[in-house]
Amino acid sequence: MRPPSPRDSGVLAVLASNAVAPVGVLFLDWSPTVLFGVFVAEIAAVLCWTLVKIPFAAKRPNNAIGDGDRLFGPLQAKRGGVSLPRSLPRFYPRNVPTLLIAAFLLVPLELAVAFVAFGLTDPVVTDVVAGQILLGGVSVFVGRGVETVTGYFAAGGYRDHSARSVLLPPFKLLFAVGLLLFVFGPFAIELENDVFLVILVGLKFLYDLRALQLERSETRGVFYRLYGSEETEIEPIPVEVPAGAPTYRTTPARSVALTDAVSQSLRYTVTSGVLWCYGVAAALVFFGAWTFALAPLALAAAFGTIRGTSRYLAYGPVEFRCYGDVLVAHDALLDEPQARLERDAVTDVSVSTDAVDRLFGTETIRFETGVDTSPDVGLTVPDPEEARTDDANANHPMTIPHVEDAAAVLDAFGDVDETETGPETEVETTVPSGDD
Repeated sequence: MRPPSPRDSGVLAVLASNAVAPVGVLFLDWSPTVLFGVFVAEIAAVLCWTLVKIPFAAKRPNNAIGDGDRLFGPLQAKRGGVSLPRSLPRFYPRNVPTLLIAAFLLVPLELAVAFVAFGLTDPVVTDVVAGQILLGGVSVFVGRGVETVTGYFAAGGYRDHSARSVLLPPFKLLFAVGLLLFVFGPFAIELENDVFLVILVGLKFLYDLRALQLERSETRGVFYRLYGSEETEIEPIPVEVPAGAPTYRTTPARSVALTDAVSQSLRYTVTSGVLWCYGVAAALVFFGAWTFALAPLALAAAFGTIRGTSRYLAYGPVEFRCYGDVLVAHDALLDEPQARLERDAVTDVSVSTDAVDRLFGTETIRFETGVDTSPDVGLTVPDPEEARTDDANANHPMTIPHVEDAAAVLDAFGDVDETETGPETEVETTVPSGDD
């Protein structure tokens, strides 16, 4: 007899976890309170395993945060992943922003909505009821865990998802369970009717079967059109690197990159919405609540740390390699090229100095192109065949920060004459569009 494949095992695990509610109602004499409590526990279990899935999703999100986002943009733009031991797939740093947003915002928010919906049913939770909910919750958690291990990791389901599309199933489940709690919950608690409970369990089971069917079909429902699915996410392609060795290499010194990261971290907390944290802290200190003032300061420090880390990872480990008329940004930490820029696509070059440059005697080069870097915005996600593809080899604008010799970079890339810059000046030159 042929053993079930990992993907089939994942489906069986989902069906088994969904059978917890029918078994409890039909054979364990669960009350409506226990049933709805297990439904909420299932949402918590799905959210928990979703957080486990997010770091390993291999596709890129179709609606990226955008290059202009200082907090998460540099991280989400990262290409390549980190190889992990044993049979685990690669960990992708670009998924960290979605993981943070999900862990500290979306998951608590969804759990709060689920518990509020459960509370609106006016449940009576005794020790016996709590024990039954715990038993059902553990069963559902184990079933969803088996599905994650077999269907997502062993069967390679992570290859079909981005960090964003992984979040769709728990959102749909919350909507379905919330609808059951709001519409049928009060009647079920009041009537205590076994037939009514069987109907509720049947509706939930039909939803789960339909969700499994949609995952394996080309039909696109309302949720998929509004949010998208794995079919609309971007299949990553590598950045093309010219053959041969680069003619010139440059990378910021580590001390310069760390100083730049700290500078950008502090600057972010006073030039963004995080500034209100300092205002709240000052108000609390003014009213004598010194201890409470530490909370907004800690929040500002957390945002600053994320910004500083994001900035360092964007440029600190990146080596800029010139291959004649092609400039490639290569991440040495991930050993993956991040972007390429062809000399003919450059429209303008600016050489400037900021506070870090003046401190270390370096310069920052900015290459401009005609490529639009603003993210696409739409009311619905396009059909899979119309979804945009990876623009890995597009000529996006590129910045080379804190180089010791900007003239050498310009000469290697486009035979541009060296430009002298003052401490507060920004000089713009035009890169020739022809060959050397």
